[in-house]
Amino acid sequence: MSVSKKFVAIISALVLVVSLTLVGCKGGNQEENQNNNNQSSTQSDNTQQSTSNEMKLIKEGTLTVGSDCDYPPFIWLEGSTPVGFEYELMGAIAADMGLKLEYLPPQNFDTLIASVAGGSKMDLAVSSITITDERAQTVDFCTSYFDSNQACVIRSSSPYTSAKDLEGEVVGAQAGTTGEAWANEHLQGITMKPFNQTSEGLVALQAGEIEALFFDAPIAEYQLANNYPDMKMAEVIPTGEQYGFAVNKGNTKLKSEVNASLKKLVDNGTYEQIFKKYFPNLEPSIH
Repeated sequence: MSVSKKFVAIISALVLVVSLTLVGCKGGNQEENQNNNNQSSTQSDNTQQSTSNEMKLIKEGTLTVGSDCDYPPFIWLEGSTPVGFEYELMGAIAADMGLKLEYLPPQNFDTLIASVAGGSKMDLAVSSITITDERAQTVDFCTSYFDSNQACVIRSSSPYTSAKDLEGEVVGAQAGTTGEAWANEHLQGITMKPFNQTSEGLVALQAGEIEALFFDAPIAEYQLANNYPDMKMAEVIPTGEQYGFAVNKGNTKLKSEVNASLKKLVDNGTYEQIFKKYFPNLEPSIH
């Protein structure tokens, strides 16, 4: 073989070796990159799972609650201080969770669901809120804590004997409530007058501006016995409603923690003690 041919052969062999080496390196990098991508994906999944398992609070160490604070004996204001069954129950739940309890300034009932769904103002909405399929599309609900029905309240001098007698009349209810929804659905020809607060509706009924007010039976019983002796219930409507604490749909950990604390309070008798304080003639809604 001539020197020139020998030189060409050597060069060709070197090119082949280098090419094979590069192919081997490229294959190794693909496998390493795939492993790195899988590891990053796993880390991302773990981070998302960890985040979903964390309890989110508006304010660290505090359970922030929204309410209309106008539904005795569940909740009302004495001066600027909230009191009532729900307030004491939420206080016991917060204490069991190791949190402080803070109630926001009262807001209209029909704004509460949107506020808690927003996730930036309150942790829970607690205001005798009936669990409904429509509301459950926007928020989640903790375990129900009270059973209720609707009431048709009229003046004592009124001739009506049932809710159906109010068809064609001007009636009222708090805006956004199941009382308003029931009357609109079941009574023909009524003119519904909505109120921001049930207490406003009671004043309007007393003044003759409406012929009846539809709202929750436990509150009606309390108001008639303590504040409005000139009124009566034309009918208690068996709607079989249940109240629940409304929570943001993304806050599953808070929901489970509140449920766990509520169960503990039921099991150790604290729930029944608070219940009987405000509803001495009723059996506890949960056992």
